[in-house]
Amino acid sequence: MRVACKIEHCLDSFLENGQDFVDLEKRASWRNPYFSPEWLKVWWKRQPEGSRPVFLVARSESGGLEGFWPLVERPGLLGSKGLWPFVYDEANYFDPWCTEAAAPVLVEGLRQLMNEFTFSWIPLMRNEFWEKFLAPEILKYRLPHIARQPRTTSFILPQSGVSFEEFWAERVGAKSRKSFRYDTRRLEEKGEVCIECLESFEEIRAVMPATCLVEVESLKSMEGVGLYSIRGKRGFFFELLPELGKNTRVRLSLLRVNDEPVAWELGILGPGFMGVHHLSFHQEWKKYSPGKQLTYHTMKRAWDEGRVIDFLPGNFEYKEKLAASVEPVREFHWFRKSVRGYLARRLILWNMKARKKIRQASTAKSAEIYRRVMKS
Repeated sequence: MRVACKIEHCLDSFLENGQDFVDLEKRASWRNPYFSPEWLKVWWKRQPEGSRPVFLVARSESGGLEGFWPLVERPGLLGSKGLWPFVYDEANYFDPWCTEAAAPVLVEGLRQLMNEFTFSWIPLMRNEFWEKFLAPEILKYRLPHIARQPRTTSFILPQSGVSFEEFWAERVGAKSRKSFRYDTRRLEEKGEVCIECLESFEEIRAVMPATCLVEVESLKSMEGVGLYSIRGKRGFFFELLPELGKNTRVRLSLLRVNDEPVAWELGILGPGFMGVHHLSFHQEWKKYSPGKQLTYHTMKRAWDEGRVIDFLPGNFEYKEKLAASVEPVREFHWFRKSVRGYLARRLILWNMKARKKIRQASTAKSAEIYRRVMKS
């Protein structure tokens, strides 16, 4: 099958035939849950006026949609133009949604855009897509680039004929399991414990205020990294999550004690997949390990459904201990072969070093805040 790539600049035009996307979702070899129509629409509505989408769209000779890679034009350094992916400030993956045949065509399309743009930036890319499609292109065309591995991601892979309890006993030590059972009993002594798993538009919309109650009192919010900490994010998710529920693309899990919301988890769903996008809990309930108890429940449900559980990019030791597989996640810049391209590369490398120092200082500050909270 021959596949050709073209550029589109209108999101509404691209999404007007919803059946195209439904058909592609059934056949795709690569699915990026953050590039579903719901994510694209809600995110694009909040972009500043004058923003310009640059969609790489792959179609067969008959016109069928074989894949797409949504990008947005952004001003760069020294008056240059750069390409960033859609949902760049919230998503955890930025590789395209496509069939196997369309993947190399989309990568070639991105390379050709370097004739027009000074640079392109793909913040987080799954390792398999990187090794199979992008790494060979780098060697083939030798455009200036930056490639690095900023994070890892951890997976739990359900095993046929193995119960989740058996998996849990294998991955979690006897001492940790005993402590977990003790925390569970202590929490039950505080009142009626209820765990809700919500997936429909109506259920999710009704429970969104409860997530705010947890977020406000969470350690993540105290550190400024809560889901709603950045201005405008609460409104974004209040609109997005119910919309995702219309097509069962999200699962919002909530742990309550005597009807008081104590912990919540946001899971991103796809065919045979659940990504753990966010987890937080009320800090006053910390000694009962409500986050761990909720995670145990949501992991067991996903396991029983036969879903791969992806903890999503983030270097956390407890995730790696649970995981059956740990893989690198790639970050990639491509640059135009020009004076501006070379200068942009140098400046971005310098900016990376500066941001690394800032993160190190921030980590030290967060550790100090955590110590103070634990002492209080």
